[in-house]
Amino acid sequence: MNEAFLKLFLLMAVISFFFSGCAGTKNRGSLQIDRELEKIFLSYQVMTDYNYYTSGGYDKPNAILGVHKDYQMVTDFWVSIPNVNSAQIEKWIRTIDPEDRAPGHSYFAYYILDPEGKQVGFWYSIENHTVIKFLEENKIDVYPPDLIQPGDDFDGDGRGMRIKLR
Repeated sequence: MNEAFLKLFLLMAVISFFFSGCAGTKNRGSLQIDRELEKIFLSYQVMTDYNYYTSGGYDKPNAILGVHKDYQMVTDFWVSIPNVNSAQIEKWIRTIDPEDRAPGHSYFAYYILDPEGKQVGFWYSIENHTVIKFLEENKIDVYPPDLIQPGDDFDGDGRGMRIKLR
């Protein structure tokens, strides 16, 4: 009888784990790459229905994030950039994504989709993944990318070690 109880317990644990994993993703968004959005960035157009944010520094951001004005960001890891204009976008793009960047180390444009697939923002970064959480009352939390970019020197130990991301 102990063996039957143990099997039943393990079966219930597996089923519970499966359903809790499914339930945990109901408020998660996703990224969808879009070449037309990339053209918008590379032509330095401002998307007026979005609030702009940067991660990793104002002058050389690791990512540029836009969140539709219907949503509110809830994270402290992004810097809100009010009054973005075409000249500012051009400066960012020319700084973070120069034309001579090595192959495989390019920035790409992604739409941020809510759990139902609706476009609610955009992400311009060298990284093609992040965590996007949709919270109550149209609040959104987008995790920033790593702060180290390909080609950056990491000099934390004084030896000038170069970090390469895949």
